[in-house]
Amino acid sequence: METYIQNDAVQFWVEHKLEYYMSVYMPVMVWLIISTIFIVVMFKKYTFGDWTKENPNPCDGETFNMPRGTIRGILTMSLLFITVVIELANVRIVGLEAEFSDFLAAFQMMVAFYFGAKVMHHINSVDKTKTKAIADAAATIELSQNNNASYSNNLYTESGETVYDNSYFEEEGAAG
Repeated sequence: METYIQNDAVQFWVEHKLEYYMSVYMPVMVWLIISTIFIVVMFKKYTFGDWTKENPNPCDGETFNMPRGTIRGILTMSLLFITVVIELANVRIVGLEAEFSDFLAAFQMMVAFYFGAKVMHHINSVDKTKTKAIADAAATIELSQNNNASYSNNLYTESGETVYDNSYFEEEGAAG
């Protein structure tokens, strides 16, 4: 079945080369030219801009000293654009999707990775907040113990180590 579909796309290409190129490759080439111009302008403005010690680059330390997410955004938009072009061309050219099935799988993985990374970023930021709250509570307990306050419920020792009670964070609706 798949061989038959691929033969349809090849047959269309043989019979209508100009239409095939105009509907698939021309939009992609135009996008690449626009993206290249954008990258050159961004390089000129941020990477090779006239930055001084009095007026430093606000994006110093990022990829190519450009605003955060610029490269990731260009890559994502490029993959999205190319995928849309292929899907639109697939309406006219039967079997085109089978020719680009590996590319479409890569696009799906990119989208899954991008949103999966955003979820992990959220989880890590919550964990950092939780860790900071535990550290602040421990510092408060130690400070209170130094002032002869009694907090035996929050601090206990286990085989010589000091362990802090984290049960507050395990409760439903707790911070983090």
